[in-house]
Amino acid sequence: MSEHISLLAEPRTPNVPKGHQLRKSGRVPGVYYTADREVRYVSFDSIELARLLRKETAVLDLKVSGQTLPCVIREVQRHPVFGDVVHVDLYGVDLSKKIHVHVPVHAKGVAAGVKLQGGILDIVIYELEIECLPDAMPPHIDVDVSHLKVTDAIRVEDIKIPGVTILGDPHAVVMHVSGKKAEEEGAAGAVAEVAEPEVIREKKPVEEK
Repeated sequence: MSEHISLLAEPRTPNVPKGHQLRKSGRVPGVYYTADREVRYVSFDSIELARLLRKETAVLDLKVSGQTLPCVIREVQRHPVFGDVVHVDLYGVDLSKKIHVHVPVHAKGVAAGVKLQGGILDIVIYELEIECLPDAMPPHIDVDVSHLKVTDAIRVEDIKIPGVTILGDPHAVVMHVSGKKAEEEGAAGAVAEVAEPEVIREKKPVEEK
């Protein structure tokens, strides 16, 4: 079972005060959705919320109005320039029922094809959709790439996590090692070799009028 982190919230009336006014007071607006599409409007202390978002967590215990509501973070909206959190969407979960969520994929280690062969690790899929019980949901998926040589790949079907079903095409490539460095150098050399020499043609004498 993954560890739950508590997040304290206060109920709010939508658009009272306006979002920017609420943020000036040191709070961030948010919305909590239940599985039945019930909506509850809440707000969070901006410092406490920023501290929580720096941690890796899957299931949160939302504390509001004397209730504890297990949920997952659905979306975090940030200011396009300053990066401050401006809104958070939370989705309530039933701990006894499986959910579908997207989790990020992280490459773990240095691929042999990169370290020894001068290749490049290409990450094709940055998030995977999974199905699992909320408490089995990992905050991210680590994929060991240390054994990959040039042209080797890891596909969806190669990733195994206890209690988690990875959805999507099992044959889809998640990451692979390409020999781009070597290929680019070889291509550049080949172009240099086949380049045609410059031909200097004699100018025709100007005819006398």
